[in-house]
Amino acid sequence: MYKQLKILNICIAKLICVAVLICFPPSCFADDSKAYDQVRKKIDIGQSKETIRELLGPPDRIINSTKRNKYIWGPEEEFWDDIPMETRLEVWKYEFSDGHLNLYFINEGEHLNYKAFAPKGVVY
Repeated sequence: MYKQLKILNICIAKLICVAVLICFPPSCFADDSKAYDQVRKKIDIGQSKETIRELLGPPDRIINSTKRNKYIWGPEEEFWDDIPMETRLEVWKYEFSDGHLNLYFINEGEHLNYKAFAPKGVVY
């Protein structure tokens, strides 16, 4: 009897959790304090990696690659043609409540060369 009561309590707790998630999805609790719009004017081309880390913290992701695509879709279209083929790229990715930011450092440089922000919900 005790075991059945314990199982029933667990099932009720799970149902309550599901009901809370349906009524209040995780997006209701999103941290708007990390919105790109609040730091947009603080990030400038030419800033050092150290300065950017002080402003934004460590990147959510870093991707090291080489430019091999002549064309690209997204906010990078604005500057992609300025980057020569076979250039080494270090891209720092940051996620914000209102979109995502990519910061480009060229040929192992210590200063920001390009930035590209894609607002949340925009499809390229």
